Amino acid sequence: MSDTRDFDPRFDPAFQRGYVEGASTAPNRVQRPPAVGLPPEPLAAAAPPAPDARSAAVGELQAHPESPAVSLVGNPWIRVLWIIAPVFIIGGLAGQAWAQSRMFGGFSSNGPDVVTSYIVPAVAQSICPWMVLIGLAALVGVVFLHAVRWRAAE
Repeated sequence: MSDTRDFDPRFDPAFQRGYVEGASTAPNRVQRPPAVGLPPEPLAAAAPPAPDARSAAVGELQAHPESPAVSLVGNPWIRVLWIIAPVFIIGGLAGQAWAQSRMFGGFSSNGPDVVTSYIVPAVAQSICPWMVLIGLAALVGVVFLHAVRWRAAE
């Protein structure tokens, strides 16, 4: 299409490959055929829609009165997030400290069995950092939810 200078008549030639500004080989603009049953109207002559009571003026923000803001009051999942966040953070830190003291507490090979002296602390040492991370993410998430839904007193 670009080599033969055949431009698609549906689109402006300036936005097609091979167009050179001011070249005489560019075809004239072709008007789009009108839709069936409608009189032809130029696109630029169309007036913008008149603002109604629900639409906001440019630069203003207006909420629709028929859609009330969602409230976080009474939402049980917000309470669950407020409980999960500190439990996971404190539990993860305590589990990490316990695993470190248990694993490197100076037990000999003649001490308690391997499961309680090595495997359980190793698993706790692997899981506890993720618990802290999930607790911090839950804390940030619940604070974000409250910040998004917060409205200043009017």
